[in-house]
Amino acid sequence: MDFNKDTLLEVIEDICKIIIESENPDGSLKIDAKMAMVALDFARTQIKKSISK
Repeated sequence: MDFNKDTLLEVIEDICKIIIESENPDGSLKIDAKMAMVALDFARTQIKKSISK
């Protein structure tokens, strides 16, 4: 798999789609929002750490 900007943005778009599609009519989510937040925060931290200076 080629890891480039477009590939990364595609994964982000897929995650957004999953979150949007998991919404219930009352606005709550079918996913574990706390677990999702932990995973997304971890990913953000790791991406920031990987930036070459």
